[in-house]
Amino acid sequence: MTDFKVILFDLGNVLVDLGAQEDFAKVFNISAGSESELWEMWLKSSAVKAFDSGQIPLPKFVDQLLLETGSKQNPQDFIKDFIGWPKGLFDGSIDLLDRIPAHYHRAVLSNTNDAHWARLMDEMKLSGKFHSYFASHQVGLVKPDLYLFDYVVASLGVEANSILFLDDNQMNIDAALSRGLQAELVKGVARAQEILYTYGVIK
Repeated sequence: MTDFKVILFDLGNVLVDLGAQEDFAKVFNISAGSESELWEMWLKSSAVKAFDSGQIPLPKFVDQLLLETGSKQNPQDFIKDFIGWPKGLFDGSIDLLDRIPAHYHRAVLSNTNDAHWARLMDEMKLSGKFHSYFASHQVGLVKPDLYLFDYVVASLGVEANSILFLDDNQMNIDAALSRGLQAELVKGVARAQEILYTYGVIK
C-alpha cells in the first residue's frame, strides 16, 4: 500500500455538483455525442484556457466563447447561467473531508475562475477545509497542462507518488499519471469515498 501524504481533490463533479450533461450543454451552447466529448471541447477551448488561467476577465471570456461556439445567446443571460453553473456541494462532501485523518495534507487542484471561486469558498464553505489550494486562475496554469502537475508537486514538497489525486476527467487523470502521481477517475462523493477506503485513507 502506497504511503500517501497528500489527498488532492478536483472540485467539479467530485465534491461540487455541476448538474446534468444537458445543463452543461445548455450553459456552453455545445453539442456533442457524449459527456467526454463535451469536456474535451471545453478543455480545448482557447477562451476557456485564457479565462481559467486568469488571463482575461469574465466579459471578454463570454464574448470569445460565444464567438467560438457560434452562439447567439445574450451575453448577460450567459453570464447569469455561467455564474450559477455550480449547483452546490454534493451531499456528504464536507463529511467526507472531515473523515480524512489529520496526518494527511488535504489539497485542491481545480480548473476554476473568478466567477466561481468566491462561491466555492464562501457560499459552499470550502474555505478552510484544505491545507493547500491550487486554483487555475490563481496559478496561471490549467489542467491537463503537465507543468501544472509539476508545479503542484514542487509546491507541496513531496514525492509525486505520495499524492493521491481524484478527478472526474480522464485527460487530467492521464496527465497526472504521466507525472508520477497516483490518480483515480472519480465522479461524486460515493465514488470518492470508495477510492479513499480502498487505499486505506479512511475507515
